[in-house]
Amino acid sequence: MRLFKQWVVGLWLMIGIVSISHATDDKDISVRYDESNQTFHITHCFMFAPDYVESNENQIIELTSNMQWQSKAISFKRGYAELPEGESGCVSYAVGTQINGSRRLKQQHPDNVLVKIDHLLWQTSDHHERSLPKIMIHHSDRTQVSAPWEVISRSEKETVYQMKPTPRYSDGYVALGPMELQTVRLGDAELRLAIMYGSYQQKGELIAEWVKAMAGSVAQVTDGFPLKDIQVLVILIDGQRGAVPWGQVNRAGGAGVLFVVNANKSKEQLFSDWTAAHEFSHLLTPYTPNDRWLSEGFASYHQNISRLRSGLLDEGTAWSKLLAGFERGRKSASQKNAPMLKKSNRRNIMQMYWGGAVIALQSDVALQQATAGRMSLSQALAGLHECCLESGRGWSAEQLFIELDRISETKVFTTIYHQEVLKNTYPEYQSLLESLGIKKNHYGEVSLSDEAPMAKIRKRISKG
Repeated sequence: MRLFKQWVVGLWLMIGIVSISHATDDKDISVRYDESNQTFHITHCFMFAPDYVESNENQIIELTSNMQWQSKAISFKRGYAELPEGESGCVSYAVGTQINGSRRLKQQHPDNVLVKIDHLLWQTSDHHERSLPKIMIHHSDRTQVSAPWEVISRSEKETVYQMKPTPRYSDGYVALGPMELQTVRLGDAELRLAIMYGSYQQKGELIAEWVKAMAGSVAQVTDGFPLKDIQVLVILIDGQRGAVPWGQVNRAGGAGVLFVVNANKSKEQLFSDWTAAHEFSHLLTPYTPNDRWLSEGFASYHQNISRLRSGLLDEGTAWSKLLAGFERGRKSASQKNAPMLKKSNRRNIMQMYWGGAVIALQSDVALQQATAGRMSLSQALAGLHECCLESGRGWSAEQLFIELDRISETKVFTTIYHQEVLKNTYPEYQSLLESLGIKKNHYGEVSLSDEAPMAKIRKRISKG
């Protein structure tokens, strides 16, 4: 019996050793970029191969050709390709870029490529169990590379990254071609800025100043920029719309923010645009893919509060913008017979954005009331920096509110979640604004009263 027990223990130790080995079984991923035909040649090597690799999006299936295992052709069906599980070796394939990027991007930046990570790399079936590999991108000395992964080294013809944890169903972008690479520092945070100039090479200094100002305004919210390392990609175009016609925050491969900027607009128009403050504000909270009202709502709230605290907006203007947004959301929700806020989606976009912003304000006020001013929403969000922002997972709103309750040592967030988010189509805000001393007269002008019952809370929100 003793020998049998020793044999069982030995077997479990061997299994443990194998499990540990499988936790570190990826070798590096090599990506060679052929700029003559804008094609990527990828080689992903394994000490122990997974049973298959799969596509996260259908487009990579259309773009992929010549997939091989150890130089022998393999086929991919229904979005996955079988590999000899457990064997040592490499899978290789080519990925084209002919359907990536907008027509305007192709016209104004013909030598640049912007590719989604899910259109570039096939995913291992067991990627959650594997260590994160390095990725080496080989390119010509005329090409610069911007990606959300952590930079290990750069040389004229090779850029090496360490891959980061990635939430499911999130986007991320790799850009290649003629670009200016800068580092914008905010305290101990580094924003890796890449600017695709096109015909606007003289705009570099202005773009860097703008990025630092907008990201710096968000740093005012939580007394420091929420992430230590982030990709910021700016694409300059010659367009007719607003100063920043498009912006989005990305989470795949690490945090990244993408902006399309009309370079023919003035500095005043650029700095008065809200888009960058909104996108950077998304980084105050982790990824909530199934609760967009929280992500968009908290960003809509802080796009104004952040600019107020940094001096980009005065107090009257900031609260006027918030009130106008609250009213747009309420009007839209009432006209469309909207579902409860928890179930709002792209069909209820104003309700989703501005109803979520009302929840942010409610949380800020209720938290300060519950703690006699000891804790604010900004301080609670600052507590997410260490635990949650780079966890590589998606969160639900309820999970995040439970975490914020833990940080604040209150029940404020979960109470609001159950009373407002799960029950109401649009949260009440008018009496709250009046208590804060924010009123609009019949001419549409907003006035602020320091005699209101909660005027001190309004001032703390305004000043941080």
